[in-house]
This record gives sequence, structure tokens and C-alpha cells, in this order.
Amino acid sequence: MESVLLTTKNKAYARSLEIAKKAARSHVNLLLVGESGVGKEVFARFIHNNSPRAKGPFIPVNCYSFSDGLMESELFGHEKGSFTGAVESRRGRFEAADGGTLFLDEVGEISRDTQVKLLRVLESKSIERIGSNQSIHLDFRLVSATNTDLEECVALGGLREDFFYRISTIVIRIPALRERKEDYEALIHFFISQTEKNHGINIRGMDDQVFHFLMNYNYPGNVRELRSIIERLVVLSDEGMMTEESLPICTNYQLRQEKEKPFEVKPLREKRNGFEETYIRQVINYYGGDMTEAAKGLQISRRQLFNKLSGFNKQDLEEKN
Repeated sequence: MESVLLTTKNKAYARSLEIAKKAARSHVNLLLVGESGVGKEVFARFIHNNSPRAKGPFIPVNCYSFSDGLMESELFGHEKGSFTGAVESRRGRFEAADGGTLFLDEVGEISRDTQVKLLRVLESKSIERIGSNQSIHLDFRLVSATNTDLEECVALGGLREDFFYRISTIVIRIPALRERKEDYEALIHFFISQTEKNHGINIRGMDDQVFHFLMNYNYPGNVRELRSIIERLVVLSDEGMMTEESLPICTNYQLRQEKEKPFEVKPLREKRNGFEETYIRQVINYYGGDMTEAAKGLQISRRQLFNKLSGFNKQDLEEKN
């Protein structure tokens, strides 16, 4: 599956793959940035498989899935009796990644307190399990990923600056699927074939309207959404034909919601500010969270962009209070 997802006719995506392959030969920490669903874990595995650590373990951790306390136990492990419920000693993900690669997905969700502890680990390459004072030396490579702008998180105080620089020696941006439309057809055929095999269904064709939709839709959910749509079309196919009736209605959900929303009169200044915030966030999202490129696209400086974002967040807090 990875070989197909990493095959591309798109120059920007090919460039990201080239950087990843070069970076894989080193031991530096890498940060993958891109929208949710672009395949950051696939990229991380590609880096691992092209590194000197390829024969070692690849250990993925979704940081969004764990609370602060559980996150530390998950990463560092713990000794028996170190806290309520610790009925036996357990090694953490750092130890499991020894000799290989540790992949921290959604790294921006880690609390500042845990960031401090991770910073020490990255500097010393050693850990202590919760409830132990014995230092365990480890040899691992860190690859982190995020779908948010970590530089903005630093500016707003959610992320420590020293931690950000430690995990982002090399930053690789993964383009959104809508930016690589040259790859649509190959991915569509691949996911059809994969779904046929998984569900024992033979597809003999698709309606012209279905093909037109699949080739022109922008896929805000990226590769993950494309795979989901294809699976739906295959499973609901009629005698091997993928039909327009089986297209998910949620793809038009936002447009339908806008049509159904009642008209409301507001001051022009308020509407103008609301449009500006929506547009700026859309531009940032378009560039995959790359603030430098977003600022260039908006033809303003990075400082001006950060000031506007800070103003939007301050306004949101005032409205809530």
C-alpha cells in the first residue's frame, strides 16, 4: 500500500519525498506538517524504511489519544506500584523504539509539562520509568507530525520554543491531496482494487457522474476521505457498477447548510472582520500550516499574520466571557 501512496506525478509531493529520503540517512529529528489525512504516518514509515534503522522497530503514538498522565506512562513506562492501578512493571514507547524510530503524531497536543520531560529525553537519550530513579539509555530516532501550525502555537504560548526547535531540525511539508490532482486517477484505481479484495466485490465500471465527481472533488479530508468514499461506492455498487446514488451526501453538507442558514443583518465591520478571519485561516489551511507561504500568498509579513491571528484569538475569548 505504501508504495502506491508514495508514487506521484506531482512535483511538490515528489520534492517532499526526495527530502524525506535524504533526511532518512541521518539521525536528526524530523517534523512532518500537513493537513489531517494526507498520510503523515505513511511518510514516517517511508523515512524509517529508508534509514539505517530499517530493521529496528517503528513505534507510532497518537498524542491526541492520551491525557497528560496517561501520556507520560505510555511514553516512559512505569514500575509496579508506582501509582494506583500499576499492578506490574511496564516499559513505555521510548524503550519499545530502542534501535528504531518513534513516531509522535499530533505532537502539538502534548502539554507543556510533558514537553519539558521530553526535551530532557531528547537531549540525554535516556529515560526513567515512572516510579524509578534508574536511568535507561536508549538509541532511537524521533519523527513528529502535526496538522496545526506549531510556530503559531509557540507564539500563543501552547508550545515551548526550545521543544519546537528540538523536534524540527528538518521540516517536511506534505501537500494536500487537492494540490496533487495528477495523482487522483491512480489513487482511485488503487483504492477500488483494494476494496474489491477486502470485501470480495467485483467492480466492472462506474457512472460518468461518479468519475467526474471523483476527479474534481477537493477532498478536504485528503487521502483518508478518498479511501472512505471509494469504499462506500464499492460496497453500495449495483451489479458491479459504482453509481451516482451511492455518493456520500456529506460531501455537499457544508454547501447545503449555507443555503439553509437564515439571513441575518450584522454591522458591516463585524462581517468584514469575520470574513477576514475565515479567509486567512483558509489560506493557512491551503498551505498546510506553512505560515511563511501563507504570508506570501496574502502579501503581508509573517509578523502581521501572527498579529492578526492573536487578535482573532483575543476576540474569541472576549466573546466567550
